[in-house]
Amino acid sequence: MGTGDTILLQTIAHGLGSVALALLKDPGMAKFDNTSVLVIDDDVRMLRALNKVLSSEGCLVANASSAAAAVEFLGSAEHYFDLIITDLRMPAIDGMGVLRAVKTTYPDMPVIIITAFGSPGAKAESYQLGASAFLEKPVDTHQLLATIDRVLRPLPS
Repeated sequence: MGTGDTILLQTIAHGLGSVALALLKDPGMAKFDNTSVLVIDDDVRMLRALNKVLSSEGCLVANASSAAAAVEFLGSAEHYFDLIITDLRMPAIDGMGVLRAVKTTYPDMPVIIITAFGSPGAKAESYQLGASAFLEKPVDTHQLLATIDRVLRPLPS
């Protein structure tokens, strides 16, 4: 994580996973300074990789290794995020379940779905449910950052 500062605020345990709400920030030139992002993935290596990339761009990152814990956490309405990035395939609640829950509570919240098991049907369903983007793993860093930029700063209509 480099020279970033970590402030652990809260951990919520739920079933097989937890949400570690830690503000991970790597000071320096930051494209997305103070943008709060919730990353949901049951693959700890993917969480670490996304944290590293996002914090290096100035994001405040929270991790969830369980979609069920993330949904419970989001339902508490104590925390608001600028963006949610979620894996598609996870045990118990999948990324589509996360997307449905988010859009019910926060209809304008941008959600990016990432997956190693993409299909045209899954992509179409995610957009139908309100996903802002659908990316396939392995996620290219430049593509991810460009997608986040597009999602957070849409062109004026």
